[in-house]
Amino acid sequence: MKSKIEKWYPLFFAISFAILCSYFYKGNPSPNSFDGLFSAATTLSGIMIGFLATAMSILLTIIKSYVVQQVINAKVYDKLINYFIDAIQWLFVLLFLSFIGLFVDITKFDQSFRIPAFGLWSLAFMTSMLSSYRVIRLFASIMRGAKY
Repeated sequence: MKSKIEKWYPLFFAISFAILCSYFYKGNPSPNSFDGLFSAATTLSGIMIGFLATAMSILLTIIKSYVVQQVINAKVYDKLINYFIDAIQWLFVLLFLSFIGLFVDITKFDQSFRIPAFGLWSLAFMTSMLSSYRVIRLFASIMRGAKY
């Protein structure tokens, strides 16, 4: 059961967050620009992609360590690598959506387009953040036990 929760909680909470963001955005006037938000998200996702790719390469470097061998023997290594890849993929989605948001002025569109667009961006943001948190938490627990 814990494995299912660990696998799906980023998406579950992100969907809930996107629905809440869309709900609260619906009745409020749009800000003049989302450029600052999209710019920060682009920078953050780019940095996190680099960080997670580096962490994954460290994991591959210490593959012969006792702790990583225990992770492999417990058949958790593939799940951890998949979590790394999932987080990086969601960060690329966030990067792509934020990059588009920098060039497309969303405030010029009708409210019926802005709400789903902002909801989709919120979904990508929260899923990428929670997926990154999940993999960093698991990676940190492995690194705490690694003997060099």
